[in-house]
Amino acid sequence: MNRPTRSFKLRLSRQGMDLLIDAHCHLIRATRRLLAWGTTLHVAVAHLETLPAELLVDELAVVGRAGLAGGEEHHLGAPTSLVGLAGAIADRVSGARKDMAAPSLGSIYLLALHILATADQTSLQATYEKTKVS
Repeated sequence: MNRPTRSFKLRLSRQGMDLLIDAHCHLIRATRRLLAWGTTLHVAVAHLETLPAELLVDELAVVGRAGLAGGEEHHLGAPTSLVGLAGAIADRVSGARKDMAAPSLGSIYLLALHILATADQTSLQATYEKTKVS
């Protein structure tokens, strides 16, 4: 059975594109599988879901200053459930900091890639196994 997918838009700077490439290669090394770019985004967001909201708040500030967002538009095919997962993370982050507006989905995607790029390979393998379709 195929999962329904849609195209997710990432607006990246040159540094943001480098981050996407680094995260993608890191996940490929962790899983030892050739993966689609959208799978990297899906696993990155699923991995983000496992982390405490306070850590995500701190890391959002780092990602915001890193200049990862930009004018180059890139489209990645990922499961339609990704938007709900990212939205729930954004709500959780804003709930952890009442003085902070919910981050945009684009910020959540960049944060997820940022964290995935250096995450422990064992935890990435486990997250990949949970997200893949049989």
